[in-house]
Amino acid sequence: MDVVWTLLFVAAMGAMWWGATRLEPHYSSKDGRRFMCTAQEIIEGELAGRPRETRVIVMTDGALHCSQKRMMRRSGSLWAIVGKSPAPPRKLDVYLLRELADGREAGGQMAVRIPRKSRVVPILDGILANRGVTPGLTAPETA
Repeated sequence: MDVVWTLLFVAAMGAMWWGATRLEPHYSSKDGRRFMCTAQEIIEGELAGRPRETRVIVMTDGALHCSQKRMMRRSGSLWAIVGKSPAPPRKLDVYLLRELADGREAGGQMAVRIPRKSRVVPILDGILANRGVTPGLTAPETA
């Protein structure tokens, strides 16, 4: 009987671990200007590292202030939305961001994953429309 309980315990722990890896952390304020999501850096057209929990603040000019926790410190920088994935994963929208340095787009890129039903999606789509980018099209020079 002890073997059965041990196997049930191990199976329950495995199911909880699997469920925890499948969760997408997301929070958004009531106005949708501050939110938390997962983001992954893009280096030379390839996803680099693992998705990290990212805090984002939408600035009044349409720039995004993103901060990620690395080790024990949180570092932040400004990013601009340059595109939206035409074929995102199920129930998610993926936005492509490019790092801003002195008001100009720099070389760093990041993919931000947001649940499709989030109150943030209309705000980010509005920023894309103001920049003249049609949602659903990839950003130039990223294909």
